[in-house]
Amino acid sequence: MKVLFVRFSSLGDIILTTGVIRKFKELFPDAEADVLTYAPYADVFRGLPFVNRVLEHNKKDGIISYFSLIQKETEEYDHIFDLHGKLLSMFLRFHAQADYHKYVKDSAARRRFVKTRKHDPRLDLHVVQKYFEPIAQTFNVPMPELEELRPVLFSDARSVAKHVLVHPFASRYTKTYPYAGELAELLIENGYMPVFAGDGKAPDVKGIIDRTGKSKIRDFFDTIASCGAVISSDSGPLHAAVALKKPTVGIFGSTTKDFGFYPSFSGVKVVEDNSVECRPCDVHGLEACPKGHFDCMKRLTPDKVVEALKSL
Repeated sequence: MKVLFVRFSSLGDIILTTGVIRKFKELFPDAEADVLTYAPYADVFRGLPFVNRVLEHNKKDGIISYFSLIQKETEEYDHIFDLHGKLLSMFLRFHAQADYHKYVKDSAARRRFVKTRKHDPRLDLHVVQKYFEPIAQTFNVPMPELEELRPVLFSDARSVAKHVLVHPFASRYTKTYPYAGELAELLIENGYMPVFAGDGKAPDVKGIIDRTGKSKIRDFFDTIASCGAVISSDSGPLHAAVALKKPTVGIFGSTTKDFGFYPSFSGVKVVEDNSVECRPCDVHGLEACPKGHFDCMKRLTPDKVVEALKSL
């Protein structure tokens, strides 16, 4: 049996597919599990023994290149599991001869929850469970425990216990941690070495290690793996830390577990303030606090973050 899993972006979403593919391979060890993704994210799957092959589409090459790729490479699959649900992936339903299966995003339920606070039971499912649903339905297998679907990454970097990777950055302002400098100082006071990494600017604090800036995904994973623990905003590096089994503190401001990306795995603590009534204010985060106070993040002072780290 040959199976193709499809997820084009973004980094965190792609990382979260890895545990699902691993579980599939565990259930069907004789199957070949391939992946189709955007070229920059292919390194997510490097070194993972349960992934047979990675098909890469370079977005810059345009739609004609994509059509050529799938015409050449997708004819022999028995099943295609679309874990993205965008036009680019749904086109496979009409082109490939394989049985096509798409996961349910529940986008409308999430948006409705933000606007009305009406909670759909589907929002209690983690996204990795939603990724696994079409597999369970297709092959009549039970839904695994959440920990069995934990994402996984490969790195052979050696870990330094007192190094703590700090990633306060995010794609949206309301998911960005505002006390990066104060947190770095408090970590140093408590005997830790803060290592700042990611696409952002490290605070001007003496004694930190600054590895921020653009880097290859594989190098970034190795940086995470080289640290004894991780502190991260709700972003892709948070899921990378979970996949690398690092003791992890997740900082959640404007987003909540109702969106399915909460790091509900062992060895993870989440710092958040559920008394802030206006959160969540958006499914993906916003470029400014709509209320102007940003309490969802400003109440998460560095002492609370360090306390969570120590508890791990």
